[in-house]
Amino acid sequence: MGKKYLFLVVAFGFSILQFAQKVKNEDISIKENGVTKIILFRHAEKGNDGTNNPDLTFIGEERAKKIAFILEDFNIDTIYATPFIRTEKTVSVLATQKNIEITNYDAKDQSFASSLLKNGNGKTIVIVGHSNSIPMLVNKLIGKEIYKELSETEYGKFWMLTFSNGNFIDCSLFNY
Repeated sequence: MGKKYLFLVVAFGFSILQFAQKVKNEDISIKENGVTKIILFRHAEKGNDGTNNPDLTFIGEERAKKIAFILEDFNIDTIYATPFIRTEKTVSVLATQKNIEITNYDAKDQSFASSLLKNGNGKTIVIVGHSNSIPMLVNKLIGKEIYKELSETEYGKFWMLTFSNGNFIDCSLFNY
């Protein structure tokens, strides 16, 4: 019985090694020809301090925590925000949680969408912008004019876009 048991242990161990190699190869394949997720938010509730760069309100700070909670189990590769206090603070909790530096982008940059698709293959990317820029960026990424500007009082929506090898697969809109 000792030889049979040893044979079974060796065979089982070999099977585990084969499975591990297959999973490793699939992970490499996903990164090389992978699925790209782009998650887009409008910034959280902003204050009204008379400037064009206000901070978040208390409710906005709570929403920023909610965003971090929603995305807690995602493997985020990159976080983009326009260079404003309200957008950066909207993802600051998430950035701290994931130990990722926030990268600023220009919401008026017409090449930003194509750059995301070109350089983001196989990655999960979070983008925070504004009531007018985020729906327009979604439209540009999906190649359809579907979404209109959000109202100034609308903060609780986000889009999750899925691409495979640069090809658009799905656009899901969530309320949170």
